[in-house]
Amino acid sequence: MKTSIRLIALALVAGCVPPATTATTATTPVRIAEPVTITLRVPSDSAAAAGVAPENPFLGAKRIDWPGPNAYRSASGEPGPSYWQQRADYTLAATLDTAAKRVSGTVRIRYTNNSPDSLRFVWLQLDQNLYRAGSKGSALFPSDSRWGVRGFNGGYALTQVMVDGVAVQPRVDDTMMRLDLPAALPPHGAQVTISMSYSFLIPEHGSDRMGRDGTLYEMAQWYPRMAVYDDVRGWNTDPYLGQGEFYLEYGDIDYAITAPAGYTIAGSGVLQNPDDVLTPAQRARLSEAAASAVQVAIITRGEARARPTPGTKTWRFRAEHVRDVAWAGAPDFRWEATSWNGVLCQAYFQQDRTKGAWDQGAEMTQWTIRTYSDLWYPYPYPQATSVAGPIAGMEYPMFVMVEYGSNGDPNSVFGTIDHEHGHEWFPMLVGSNERRYAWQDEGFNTFINAFSNERRYPGTNAYDSGLAAWKHVSAAGLDTPLMTAPDQIDPAALGVVAYEKPALALLTLRNHVLGADTFDRAFREYTRRWAFKHPTPGDFFRTMENVSGRDLGWFWRSWWYTTAKLDLALVNVETRGSGADRTVVLEVARRTDVLFPPAVRLKYEDGSTEDIRFGVDVWARGASVSLTAPAKGRVVGARLWPDATVPDWNSANDTWGDAPRADKLGPVTIPK
Repeated sequence: MKTSIRLIALALVAGCVPPATTATTATTPVRIAEPVTITLRVPSDSAAAAGVAPENPFLGAKRIDWPGPNAYRSASGEPGPSYWQQRADYTLAATLDTAAKRVSGTVRIRYTNNSPDSLRFVWLQLDQNLYRAGSKGSALFPSDSRWGVRGFNGGYALTQVMVDGVAVQPRVDDTMMRLDLPAALPPHGAQVTISMSYSFLIPEHGSDRMGRDGTLYEMAQWYPRMAVYDDVRGWNTDPYLGQGEFYLEYGDIDYAITAPAGYTIAGSGVLQNPDDVLTPAQRARLSEAAASAVQVAIITRGEARARPTPGTKTWRFRAEHVRDVAWAGAPDFRWEATSWNGVLCQAYFQQDRTKGAWDQGAEMTQWTIRTYSDLWYPYPYPQATSVAGPIAGMEYPMFVMVEYGSNGDPNSVFGTIDHEHGHEWFPMLVGSNERRYAWQDEGFNTFINAFSNERRYPGTNAYDSGLAAWKHVSAAGLDTPLMTAPDQIDPAALGVVAYEKPALALLTLRNHVLGADTFDRAFREYTRRWAFKHPTPGDFFRTMENVSGRDLGWFWRSWWYTTAKLDLALVNVETRGSGADRTVVLEVARRTDVLFPPAVRLKYEDGSTEDIRFGVDVWARGASVSLTAPAKGRVVGARLWPDATVPDWNSANDTWGDAPRADKLGPVTIPK
């Protein structure tokens, strides 16, 4: 999802690039110091200075979902030998009525119970009920806000609700629906078929995740969907309130969209009936694009004109191994396509509403799919589609919605396309619970966006802007722990808490704690382990620790479960002894509860510099320590953090004497 914060609009998505640890020069040797002496003193600063969030039952410190190691989830962060998850396969048929602005259709769900439990009822998500008068979400978010209902009175109308052909009475609670089963569904692979007819009025502004604009329709959350039943919480019944996103089961989805005959439909999955809906020339161009590394116009500029056409057409799609599908339709789409490695990369846009940058939309899509496949994990689907419309930015399997790009800036359009398609990895591939943990979705994606932007625009960098935005939100009293559910984060802080702050934490862990190679190996392993599965935060934390071989509890505690900020102070520096016995004694104080391995750059009287790094264990018994290490001469100045990208909250206490310069913010190191 695109956030309105400048981060995603342009700065972080189109240029959030964390700098790499700058290569050591001849005058700046790096030494990992084993401190000769550690002198402990009583802390002079209280924990109140840590900026810990006030007590609030919704905040992340209260939500520690680390399931104990068991047969389902191992202590190493891997799925256990008995790991299971449910499966939901859908067959959908829907009609778009542009006169009534309504979707009506039928859904048949083949639900497989792979759990060890017998199920006497099931839960489904009815997300369109957010737009009913008096919904829970309408009470939480103002009607004129981005996620607000905006006075629209919609919601699902359901009929013929059946389980295995037997009529059942749905029990609807806002955006959730319980169906009591006629007979208990046995464990270990038993199946049940759920079917119903449904309809809903299409909201103009569907919480910036779907909606309509004139003749253009962008359709998501458009059918009742199974809630997740997992080994951690059982049924996940958190309602859809607007700001939190989704948690869904995987399966195959066949769907048919009947629309006015003049409409072109773009959707998740692969078009199954091109002979019925495309001209011979368009089919030939589509075949050409499927094997072309350059863009091919499937619907040309001259053809992209709305023309009165009687009747309807039905477009059929199939999407395999997905958690959802979405689609869009308009009578005047231009359609450009290209390919990479067998993946068809497409862009649909109305040329009268978009600027020239969208002419490059298919190439931007291709570039993004190729880049994330190279860096993290191969793209698992046969196509990727970008659609221009009123939605600021939203993602679904193989399909993203991107704002028109009214200013025509290629960097802005690319930044949003790149961000939204980054979500194909998190959470479409790695299926975390977005409704509870935005950082496993938006934070991971913002993190990988940094490398994509560095590859496309070398030297771009917004590492420091992330820290500045975090400070701004903190000063406003809106900061919350990363573990806070997205709907409990103030909307003004969502772009920081869900996007920038977790990305900054991951970049810090990579570049200043584990090192790029170690982090990248662990992060790729997490992606591989949990592809098409449902990881918890604990699965991520444990994977990173076990693959890296490092105990990172101190890091998770500070960054994920509190709002404390890093602030180390270089209190004093003293050179002792002479010759080979010369040492430097560094007085370092920890002003908050946040632990971090100190790194110091020394400046000697001959002008040379040397970097010394200590382990985080120096803080084992106190908040103020004396660190002793060999010195090559008399020290005349020093500074904490030779690399200025360490997010120390207060730089004013980081230097002593004639302090040497920190490295300038540089580009990120692209994963190998």
